[in-house]
Amino acid sequence: MQTIKSKAELAQVVNNTIRASIALHMQTLSQQYAEPYQATRHGWFIVCEDECDLLMPFLGLSFSLAEKLQSGEVEFVDKKQDWYEIYILLNDNEGILIYVPTSLLTQHQSLRI
Repeated sequence: MQTIKSKAELAQVVNNTIRASIALHMQTLSQQYAEPYQATRHGWFIVCEDECDLLMPFLGLSFSLAEKLQSGEVEFVDKKQDWYEIYILLNDNEGILIYVPTSLLTQHQSLRI
């Protein structure tokens, strides 16, 4: 699992298309709020890499993606060509946009989107 909270951390994202998508979201947030992107103000990103990333609680949080999906506590799900973007709101202005490769969800049959 990769946690992206700054532009500098984008370099760790191996998938070029996902990296470009996160960069675009950061740029959009910066333009929308007329200030530099800040994870604690605008939210942050997680890239799931293997099946345990779906089941384990996120770093620093008390819940997993599987728990949120099963309870229906997600703000939106957007299906892309090779992945899903799943948004979870943490508080009034901070959320997590989670990137889940389609192949991971097909491996884990109990999760329905």
